[in-house]
Order: sequence, then C-alpha cells, then structure tokens
Amino acid sequence: MDIYFDFLERCQNNLYWKSTDRLLLAVSGGVDSMVLVDLIQRLPHAIRPWFGVVHVNHQLRQASIEEEKFLSQYCANNRIPFFLKRWPEEKHPIEGVEAAAREFRYAFFHEVLKEQQATHLLTGHHGDDQMETILMRLVRGGQLESIAGIKKQRIFYGKQLTRPLLDYSKKTLYQYSQERSLSFYEDESNNSLEYTRNRYRHQVIPLLKKENTQVLTHFADFSSDLQDVITIAKKEIEKQAANVCFQKGPFCWELNVPLFLTFEPAMKRQLMQILFNKIFHKEVSEVGRKHQMQIIDLIEKDKPNSQLNLPGNWVGQKSYQKLYFFKENEQEVTTKKIQGIYPLNLGEWVPLPNGAKIGLFEATKESVVTDQTKKVVWLDPESIQLPLQVRNRKPGDRITLKGLETGSKKIKDLFIDQKISRNKREEAILVTDSKEEIIWLVEYKESRLSIEPETDKIHYILIYENK
Repeated sequence: MDIYFDFLERCQNNLYWKSTDRLLLAVSGGVDSMVLVDLIQRLPHAIRPWFGVVHVNHQLRQASIEEEKFLSQYCANNRIPFFLKRWPEEKHPIEGVEAAAREFRYAFFHEVLKEQQATHLLTGHHGDDQMETILMRLVRGGQLESIAGIKKQRIFYGKQLTRPLLDYSKKTLYQYSQERSLSFYEDESNNSLEYTRNRYRHQVIPLLKKENTQVLTHFADFSSDLQDVITIAKKEIEKQAANVCFQKGPFCWELNVPLFLTFEPAMKRQLMQILFNKIFHKEVSEVGRKHQMQIIDLIEKDKPNSQLNLPGNWVGQKSYQKLYFFKENEQEVTTKKIQGIYPLNLGEWVPLPNGAKIGLFEATKESVVTDQTKKVVWLDPESIQLPLQVRNRKPGDRITLKGLETGSKKIKDLFIDQKISRNKREEAILVTDSKEEIIWLVEYKESRLSIEPETDKIHYILIYENK
C-alpha cells in the first residue's frame, strides 16, 4: 500500500502545519523515521515547509556510528539540513539509561528548535507504538490522561510536537519502505525481551492482532475518543477546582469543605486528582490515589478537626469549614506567626507579621475610632502593669471574659466554640501585661481588664490596625 496520497490528504485536512512553518524531523535511522523523511520530501512545494533532520547518537550500540554516517550522508545527498549530537559515554548512568537518554535527546531537540526558530518537531511514532503505550500504561497503572495514549499533537517547549504517522501500522510502513526501496537500520535491541516494551511488542500484541485484525484501528479510536472526553471534562473539572481550592502561600493551600461536599462522588474524585496534580507536582510519584481517597474520607467525616500526614512532609488538615494542605516544616512561614514576644510600651506601635500593627496610647476625646480597619480596647492604667506584651497563644492560656464577674475560659475552648480554623488559631494575637495577665485576644475576645470608654480621666487605649 502506497500511503503517500493518504498522508498528503491527512496533512491538508488536519492542517498539521503551514507552508511558512519550519519543521524538525527526529530521525533515528529506523524504518518509521526514514518513511517520515521520505513522505515529507515528496510533499508538493505548495504545502512543504522548510525542514531539517535532528539525530542523537546515544553511543549505546556499535551500529550507532554507522547509523550516524548513513544519516549524515543521506541528508547531504538530499540537501537536507542535518543536526547531530552525541551522548558522551562517560555521562551514561548505571541505572535508568532509557529515561536519561530520553532527557538528553529532548534537551537537544529543544536546543535545535530554538536555534533554528523551528515551529514543529515531528516524530515517527505509529499505530503499533500507540497500542503498546496504552497497554503498558494500563497494566502499570496511572491517570486516565496517560492511559489515553500518545497524542497526535501536543506542546513541546512552546512549539508543536506532531506525530503524523500515528494512523499507520508498522506493517504499512514496512510495505511503503519496500515499495520505495528505502534504506534504514534495524535496532537489534528491539528484539531483546529484557525491555518492557519489547515484551509487549513480541508477546502480547501478536496475540491481540490474531484475535482481531482490526485491533490497531480500535485502539486508535479508543485513544482518540478518550482524549476528546478528557479534553471536554477537564475544562469543567479545572473550573470547579479553581472555585473550591486556592493557594495561600508557596506551601499552603486552602479547600472550601462545604462547597466540596456539594459535588457528586465522581466529581469529588476528579477534583481531588486535579488538586493533587497541582499541589504535589514534585511528589506526584509518592502521593497517589490512596491518599486522594483518604483526604475525601477526612472531608466527609463529621469530625471538625482531623489531619492526615502525606509524603514529602505534607499534611492535609481539616478545620471546620476548611481543609488545609501545607508542608509541616513551612507551616510557621505560611501561618505568619510572631517570633517570640514583642514588648509594647506607651506611645509605641508594634508591626505584626500579618501586615497589621498594634499600639498603646493615652486616650483623648479624639480616641473614639470609627475607622473599620481599627479595633480599640480601653484600659484603666491602675489595673495593668506596663510594659504590655504581644505574642501568639501558648498551651493552657486562659482569659477572663468581659461582662462576666468571675471565672475564666481556655482560649482553646473559645476557638472551638467559634469554629476557628487551626491556621487562624496559630496566627491569633494576644496582648498581656507584664504579669502575663491576658488583656485582649485580638479580633476575638476582650478580658475583664477592658473597660467602657471614658474621657473624664486618664485612660489607655490599645489600637489594632489591619489595613
């Protein structure tokens, strides 16, 4: 079968590129990449853009030098720009050679794309590659998007990565190469069952093809349909994810629990997967579906305060109407806690980590504050001992309550009664006198040391300003 006219029609109908674009063809010297070069060469001038060949000699096989020479000569004979790079043998790792080789190869492709101002990188991936990839990822496990297989087009370092041969089987490419008398090199390592892909290629795929001769087409349709569904669904999921969870700092995210609970179970699972990809992108291999389901269970339980330790020193912490994801060793930064104790003298302002400030002054007739950004507490100078102190709460802190003649209450219990989140509790600011008597739990409660405004004699005022 001569696939040329079908390839030409697909190029025109799918608009893979414009005649003004610049293409780089990733060529190994194997049959698929040599077919790709030949097809591009045969395109009519009207739709054939500038193109060059990019090749990496990984120096992993003896035949790689011959392949390099062959490609160099082929490109010279056909006046095709040729870009070559060798992977130094001393940089070959002992383990993870395939991943390291891919990283080196992609870095070089990116480099040449930039230097040549190319718009597209083309590879020779075909239908058999697609089928192998889907099966491998399905067996290994992974997210739905990866199981959908290889995309015909995707972004690569801001450029377009295109695989125009995905619609053709390896058998079809071999037939084309024979009809065109194309020269190519077979990588002998492709026959080794030591590699996972080769085991699928030689042991699993032939059985499936025997079961159904149209299996490649069915896998191609499955990939295309699943990618379409994912594209449509992802937009809605990401839209809802942006509503339900937002970033508070470099290591802190906040999730709206009541809103999350309104979603169907299927949407909850997909939302959590999207959120995990965003939050734990550096720990993606460690934080998986098990942790997602544990977090959903944490949210759905009636317990108002609970937490789950996650890999990478991350914590998922539920606090009433909020769920926080934060890094344990970064919590002090994200919660904006006071470092130590700040002394507060008469006539002074003390700046606070949250951007606010607190000051102590003598009250005057002009001290009645109406500005909503300011909160004021009036004090009798005879009831307190200077200097005052500003700090965060400590375990066991108790406060007497304004309006109650006797008794005191644990600040911890006050927070529970008012359903204050754990992060807010950590940031809460206390003002005490020099005897550690709590005067004010700022923004929450005043103690009995606070009095009603009086202007007929000297009093102090505490002013908390948060602009």
